Amino acid sequence: PAENGETGAQQAQQEPAEDGKNGQARQRVDRRAEMADIARRRAQHFATFRDEDDEQDAGNVHAGGNEARTLGPWSSAVELVNAREQAAEARRQKVAKGGADEEEEEAAAGPHLSWKPGRDPKTPRLPPCPVRPLFELCIAMLVEHADCIDSLAGLPDVIRARLASAVCEAKLMTPEVAMLFARDAPGEVVLPTCVLLDPPALTELVAECATPKLEVLELGFCGRGFTDGTAGALAKAAHALPPVDTGPSTSKHAQASKGALNVRRLLLGGVYRLSDEGVEQVLGVTPHVEYLSITDGSRIDGAMLHNLRTLTPALRNLNLSGCRGITGATLSSNLPPLKSLTHLTLDGCVLVDDGVMSALGQGCSSLTHLSVTLCPAVTDTGVSALAATRPGLTSIRLDHCAKVTDRSLTALAAGCKGLKRLSVCRVSKITSAGLNAVAQNGCLEQLLASHVPGCDDSVMCTLVSHCKETLSDLDISFCRGVSDQGLGHLVDSCEQLQQVLLFGCSQITDRFAHGHGNEQLARTGGIKGFSTSVKGCD
Repeated sequence: PAENGETGAQQAQQEPAEDGKNGQARQRVDRRAEMADIARRRAQHFATFRDEDDEQDAGNVHAGGNEARTLGPWSSAVELVNAREQAAEARRQKVAKGGADEEEEEAAAGPHLSWKPGRDPKTPRLPPCPVRPLFELCIAMLVEHADCIDSLAGLPDVIRARLASAVCEAKLMTPEVAMLFARDAPGEVVLPTCVLLDPPALTELVAECATPKLEVLELGFCGRGFTDGTAGALAKAAHALPPVDTGPSTSKHAQASKGALNVRRLLLGGVYRLSDEGVEQVLGVTPHVEYLSITDGSRIDGAMLHNLRTLTPALRNLNLSGCRGITGATLSSNLPPLKSLTHLTLDGCVLVDDGVMSALGQGCSSLTHLSVTLCPAVTDTGVSALAATRPGLTSIRLDHCAKVTDRSLTALAAGCKGLKRLSVCRVSKITSAGLNAVAQNGCLEQLLASHVPGCDDSVMCTLVSHCKETLSDLDISFCRGVSDQGLGHLVDSCEQLQQVLLFGCSQITDRFAHGHGNEQLARTGGIKGFSTSVKGCD
């Protein structure tokens, strides 16, 4: 009886399971039948034409009314054929009109722009010759086998610098390779990137290259290895040298002294571990330096500027970009006494304000080049004060100075008649009126106005009218107000033009790129940042 009871229970459990399986099978059959019915109705729909008002279409599975017919492969193929025929007919009509549309565009642009392509815009220009010069091939071979070079003795300093730049680009400037450029008493040691050199390696390098012949020392991105200890090692190596003979024409402030290098150009880039004391140690053994660049020194607070006039009496070019710890008061009190200073770069020194600009104008009597990029505290007041007191200023960079407006450019146009280089990239408050005021002086050689919404065709016309004999460099990237007509008129008129940057100028078309008549500019690849329909063209 127990066995009979267990058997009955098992049968009772199996019956619901079998019912469930049968139900799932029936659902699959019903779903397949439903999908088959849908397929038959779709086939009937695409194979049979019905009028737009046909009521039988109301129950079709394709929603969307008339547009539903475009879902099928046959309808899509018909639409593609019709579109191809319409496009071909439009091209035939355009050719038959003989360029009337382009003439209408020129007329709509204004009577002052009568530029027409000097060549057929439909004929693409050939890309520049891709064959690399033999010199570049030799440099590339040396870079590839840099670890196999035993010595660079006898190699001219110019070629040494080119080779070092190529090695740095390939990220192969290891301590062993770097020592090749420091040995054999070179006149120039130029290493653009020293990120792979730690303090011991850089200390050994500066001690090796500290010779009486050294005149140029440039160590870019050397913050990792150039510390106060490295500066002390350079000073110690220089003290062991004999007196430097600077010649009879040297001033009394640069007399030959024991333990000094004859370095004229000194560049230390990214020295975030170097303090003012370390800078003074370096300058103490380089009294004849004329170009000094100490950039991104986060530990530098400007104390070394107090003795700068005594340490470097011949200094003419000073670059303190990225030294954010130097206050405006320190700059205002220590820079004006540098009477021989002609070039000053304070990019990224956020504490530079109108007071510094005014002090520079009143004190630096020889100043001709000034760069205050990324100095948000500089306003029209400071620029106007500088322009009123420094009429000999020939170059100024005001990039990213958000508070600068047309008032500054008007003051520069009135006070600095000989201004040759102007850079106002990303200064959104400047309009065409300010740019035209500066261009009307007729001396501009370089105009950098990237991301300036106010730069338009009127600026191009002013440059052609007053600066066509001098303009050589132009940057109007992301200036959407410049058209093909304005830019073509400028490029065809300015024969000295060597470079035009057009990044982000989506409104410029192949009509300018292939139609302008400045063959020298096209041959040298001077137009950059603009993608044409020809592979290989910039």
